[in-house]
Amino acid sequence: MDEQLHIIIAGSKGKVFKVPCSKKKLCIFVTASVLSLLILTVTSICSFSLYARNVDISSQLEGLKEKLHTSAEQIAVYSRLTEEQRLKLDLKVARLELNNIKQATAFKEEKESIMSTAVDELNERSQLIERIIGSIGMKVPVNKGNDSKHSGGLFIQQPDTDRDELLFKADKYLNAIRYLPFGKPVKGAITSRFGKRQDPLNNKSAYHTGIDFRGKKGEPVYATADGVVKKAFRNGGYGNFVVIDHGNGYTTAFAHMQKYVVHKGDRVERGQLIGLIGNTGRSTGSHLHYEVALDNKPINPYSFLKIAGLSGGASSSPEKK
Repeated sequence: MDEQLHIIIAGSKGKVFKVPCSKKKLCIFVTASVLSLLILTVTSICSFSLYARNVDISSQLEGLKEKLHTSAEQIAVYSRLTEEQRLKLDLKVARLELNNIKQATAFKEEKESIMSTAVDELNERSQLIERIIGSIGMKVPVNKGNDSKHSGGLFIQQPDTDRDELLFKADKYLNAIRYLPFGKPVKGAITSRFGKRQDPLNNKSAYHTGIDFRGKKGEPVYATADGVVKKAFRNGGYGNFVVIDHGNGYTTAFAHMQKYVVHKGDRVERGQLIGLIGNTGRSTGSHLHYEVALDNKPINPYSFLKIAGLSGGASSSPEKK
């Protein structure tokens, strides 16, 4: 038989209540109460933890939202700045392109002006050379060096222009001048001219095939045009003797030199040293005998000296520049 427990509850007025309860029921009640309290405690702790976590997550979300908003504003600012910089860069590029166009136009105009001036000067020089050469009856040598046997290619018609024709004409004259014996071979004055004269040794009438220049022994002798040394040897009455072939039938000869410094086959240029003034051979004193020949026939060298003088002395200086 279960033991009975009586729970006595006394009221404030002295009234007493007795609640009969078995020990088993009491244990069940206490156990249920303890379990309920534990469950309630655990539930409360979990609820508080979840609440705190939710609060933290909410706080983090608010922070992230704020950062996102700030980032969006910064991105907008950067985008605006980038757009402004791009517009400024485009403006700079446009200005540079405009400046380049202006410079190119200015350069083109300046180039045309320079070319026009150069062509005018070239035309004047060409006309001067043509008048000078024509005034003494000389002809511009024809360039025969164009060998068409070993060449080929498509034919492309080149348009003829006044400028191209003038350049071709000037180039022809300049090339001719390069190989024509203009200028003086030495610095000294002329002591005996071309043609008939009285021989300085026997005082008889003679024909002088060149002109003589006064000079001191050992003074330099220069080539008067580009060419190839045809002869360089001791030639009897001519003494130390050099002949230079300038092409197109023109040759120059230098005699009575103390010595020569070139040899047969050497290529020389106008103004190049070829020897020294001397008194070798049939001579009465130190000087240079100078001859110019066309197709082996002597011609007056003074005509070439006159051309050098009329052209401003560019070719008359014996010193190579």
